[in-house]
Parts: sequence; structure tokens; C-alpha cells
Amino acid sequence: MAEMTEKPNDEENPTDESPVPAKGQRFGFDLGNPIERESAAFSWLIVVIIAAISVGLVGKLVSPLAAVIWVVILLGIVSVPIFRGLVHQLGSPDDDE
Repeated sequence: MAEMTEKPNDEENPTDESPVPAKGQRFGFDLGNPIERESAAFSWLIVVIIAAISVGLVGKLVSPLAAVIWVVILLGIVSVPIFRGLVHQLGSPDDDE
């Protein structure tokens, strides 16, 4: 009976605070699907705010044309995970199993 009341070993039940980022995480940000998880939505919000500040700074310090070019570059970078998610969602159902 005493064996049943003991807590399970921590090695058997890993926590979410692993030092290795999970799939979809970059630099500690959860850049997964923002519709499914609130943590992913918050991470995307932070990324968008940082990008907007950087576009404003480039537009103010360099030129408006440089800000437009920076927006195009940032959209290209952000479109990669979006298109990867779309390809995964549109893939065949056999791939998910």
C-alpha cells in the first residue's frame, strides 16, 4: 500500500519547461497555430508588435522607401511558417497518422 501513495518519478512525467524548444517554437516563442492555443496567439502578437516598431524606426531613420522594402522582407519571412501550416493542413489525411 505504501508504494501506491508515492508520487510518480519526474523522469516518467516530463514537464513543458524543457530547455529544448518544442516543434513550432523559435527563440522561446510558440509560433504555432494562434487559433488553437492562446500562447501561440500571444507570441504572434509580440512578433507583430516588434515588426511594426522596426518598420516605424526604419521609416523614420532611413526613408519611407526603405520601410516599404523592410515590410516586404518581413512579410516574406512570416509567410514561410504560414505556408508550411497550410501545406500541412491541405496534405493527405494519411500523413497525420
